[in-house]
Amino acid sequence: MPLLSNPEDVIGRRFDFIIAGGGTAGLVLANRLSENPDVSVIVLEAGNAHVDDPIILSPTGWVPQLFNSEYEWGLQSTPQPHSLDQRLFEFRGKGLGGSSSINCLVYLKPHRADIDAFEKLGNPGWNWENYQKYSKKAESVHAPVPPVRQFRPTYNHDDVGHDGPLPVSFCPIASGVEYPLQKGLSELGIETISTGFGGETAGTYKALASLHPVKMTRTDSANAYLFPVIDRPNLQVLTGALVTKVVTSGDEATGLTADAVEFEHGGKFYQVLCAKDVILSAGAIKSPQILELSGIGDRSILEPLGIETKLDLPTIGTNTQDHFTCTGPAYELRDGNDIITGELIADPDFRGNLKDPYKEIEGPLPLVMSGYAFFPLHKAAANAQELIDKISAKINDEASPYSAGLREVYHVQLELLKDEDVPDVEIMVVPFSVIPMGPAGRAYVNVPPVLSRPFSRGTVHINSADPLAPPVIDPHIFEEDIDMEIITAGFKVSRAAAQFSPYKDIIAREVKPGPDVVTDDQIKEHIKSHVGTVWHMVGSCSMLPRDKGGVVDAKLKVYGTNNIRVVDLSILPILVSTHPQGDIIKADHM
Repeated sequence: MPLLSNPEDVIGRRFDFIIAGGGTAGLVLANRLSENPDVSVIVLEAGNAHVDDPIILSPTGWVPQLFNSEYEWGLQSTPQPHSLDQRLFEFRGKGLGGSSSINCLVYLKPHRADIDAFEKLGNPGWNWENYQKYSKKAESVHAPVPPVRQFRPTYNHDDVGHDGPLPVSFCPIASGVEYPLQKGLSELGIETISTGFGGETAGTYKALASLHPVKMTRTDSANAYLFPVIDRPNLQVLTGALVTKVVTSGDEATGLTADAVEFEHGGKFYQVLCAKDVILSAGAIKSPQILELSGIGDRSILEPLGIETKLDLPTIGTNTQDHFTCTGPAYELRDGNDIITGELIADPDFRGNLKDPYKEIEGPLPLVMSGYAFFPLHKAAANAQELIDKISAKINDEASPYSAGLREVYHVQLELLKDEDVPDVEIMVVPFSVIPMGPAGRAYVNVPPVLSRPFSRGTVHINSADPLAPPVIDPHIFEEDIDMEIITAGFKVSRAAAQFSPYKDIIAREVKPGPDVVTDDQIKEHIKSHVGTVWHMVGSCSMLPRDKGGVVDAKLKVYGTNNIRVVDLSILPILVSTHPQGDIIKADHM
């Protein structure tokens, strides 16, 4: 059992660095900062330690337990704000390891243009070359186990790291749908590639997974970065400690200085004192909430709640973006095709029959989402140029309701949309029935599109001075018409691939949305009714010049403060066209 702190060990003590949030980014920072024995570091994590938790370590099972009730949101004719219910608020990564302990284990890298866009927006050093250097330093990619099936890893050895602290590997088991889908997509001009981890991601390929290559258990940031160094005398980690606010002195003229951090533990409120920096690594939902509770944010939001405005920074909690998806196309699969799905592999008899072909696996048999395709709008829609011209005209129209800063961000995003080598939409193979698909005992697969880089911008704000109350999220889903057009085009590509062998030969029938949904209008209504999030929210503390809507600068310091930083995915000003578990390793460059 790792040696974690008790409240009496830390209350009232002064630490050089206080990290709010023991998640993916926070634990990387705790490891790196505490390498210096003359520096004291404390991590305050709201959740539990979950040490050796079998549900978290399991390479199967966790996804259906987490997703069943939260996968689909659905929309009315007009999108409405979604106030997080308490269960979703808890599940977004509360615990040591953060979301790396509860995600789908997918480990991918973005297109190089996604990262270079950050530098174009006024953030020196935030480019692909630096990103790739630090991601390779973090990861330890192991040679794949020879697969039993035709779905094989295609990657360049030099595009990944091999000596880092985070073990990642290719899952040796696949559902049996991935390779036929690849062949179907090839008929549509979307080819299998080997450059997916080297910055050129347009195409289809097998994703890496956060799996130990021998034990076949989850490798999260707690096991990779925290537990190996937990006995450092200059590092304290307190779980069950919900950060409620940053206590500051000074004013807007001189800059606010963080003097302490307040937290709740066991129903009581305590403080730890700050000697150097307070670092918020609580995620795109919680980090802006902490700032607003601390009196840093939009005056018009804070003062009606009785919170004194210490620093008027109205862009906190704005510019949010997320990857949105839907249910379908989803299929019931034919018997006799060596199909493996989450429901089937949960059956002990089925698992027993699998052990022979996979006898080299020492731990539990894993099944993760490893089949992905990424492609530009030009590959998906015949009217791509017309759609691009329409959104371009709106952005350039001075009468449009965009701030000057957002308009500048949009211009960079438009460059990405116009580039025929940069993905705008993805397709993923989901071999789990995250919502009911049909009669039990059958095999089902969901092959939905994912909107890679939405133009719609949402918000996340407090609506109570109570630090225990969840904030309100208004995602503004599909507020910009281009978003619905892009995801609809992706849906149609996914469905079209099923018209080609060998993919069509393993499909018994389409169950979601079904053969009666044919026209574009019908598809759009289905998507609106079955829309869901992939839980990759970014942007709520955007890294941009202050006059362009930024919350933090390129060194991740909150504008108007002397020693408050944000280090998590909330800083990304534009969402990247991939699943971003590996991206925040850039925090190592802070």
